Amino acid sequence: MASKPESRLWYKLRDNTKKEIHWTRIESWATPGIPDLYGIRKGLGFWVELKIHKLKSLKNINLSPHQIGWQIQHIRHGGRVWNLVDHPSSGTLNLFWGGNAEKIGKGCKVNERDEKPIAPDWSCSSPYDWAGLIKTLTDSQ
Repeated sequence: MASKPESRLWYKLRDNTKKEIHWTRIESWATPGIPDLYGIRKGLGFWVELKIHKLKSLKNINLSPHQIGWQIQHIRHGGRVWNLVDHPSSGTLNLFWGGNAEKIGKGCKVNERDEKPIAPDWSCSSPYDWAGLIKTLTDSQ
């Protein structure tokens, strides 16, 4: 059985970061909005939502209203949340802070008149800079 693109992203992330980060994959079908992964490194815990984005640009990343609400509430209470977006058409991995979840879910624009997408907090083409990703995930936001 072929794995789904999101599962392949999970395996790639896990296999390239497992020496630095302890991951737990969450099956969140019972609680809408909870991100796909919980990671911890050196006592610092954080959540990561995995997305595969098939459009040509990084506009309109598909976050559900439950995901947006969960991320915003978690951050308001001091939590850490990220959205890791695989963008096959550009060959990049892109990391967006969960504090921008509402903007990302509404088309990834800074404002309604702005046509430029929000820049990722981290972005890399293959071969991926896994150390850079780990640093961004665990640095202060």
